[in-house]
Amino acid sequence: MIPIDSLSRRFVLLLAGAALALSACGGSDAPASSGGGDSKFTVADDYILGNADASVTLVEYASVACGACAAWHQTVYPDLKAKYIDTGKIKYVFRPFPAASPEIATAGHKLALCADRDKFFKNIKLQFDRQAQIYEMGSRPGGLRQAYISLAKASGLSEEEFISCMGNPEITARYDAFTQMGADQGVTGTPSIFINGEKTTGNDLESLEKMILPLLGEPLPEKSDAE
Repeated sequence: MIPIDSLSRRFVLLLAGAALALSACGGSDAPASSGGGDSKFTVADDYILGNADASVTLVEYASVACGACAAWHQTVYPDLKAKYIDTGKIKYVFRPFPAASPEIATAGHKLALCADRDKFFKNIKLQFDRQAQIYEMGSRPGGLRQAYISLAKASGLSEEEFISCMGNPEITARYDAFTQMGADQGVTGTPSIFINGEKTTGNDLESLEKMILPLLGEPLPEKSDAE
């Protein structure tokens, strides 16, 4: 087990590059379901939102320590969710990948994996929302410890449960499995998005719709004359 104070000290060593990490990683949700639908694009341990039987699967590899990922979740994701996930047209899969500051990403992802499944997406969102605050708190002695204990408690975990979670071999194995899946698919930066197994060339909503809508048998939005 890694003591939380030791974990925090190691985090602080990475904070000198935090500003770079926030921008250079780009190369209330419903409960997450597990598996389901087409096993061709999902695995049994996946965290899924939307219709598990949808014909279109969007898989995002992301890091909670990545600034580009946080920006995507605050700008593109809400519209994607409202138009396609909440309506049951696609299923959305989040897979953690340790880009940007790897130790900070790993602690955050393990925390999300330790919490109950129905709190997974809430926890991920909270980490993206607090990302800048987490980096800022890391510049102060004991700050990261305080930030992660607060996140743990928001997910229903006690301080002791969170500390134990950091060294839990089952959680580590699950996290490593997700990371390996990303590596096997050629993920080198985050966010990396795949639609029915094909990597997207752009992560804005318009680019995603160009891949999603034909798969749904729906026409692409018509551009106005002003565009």
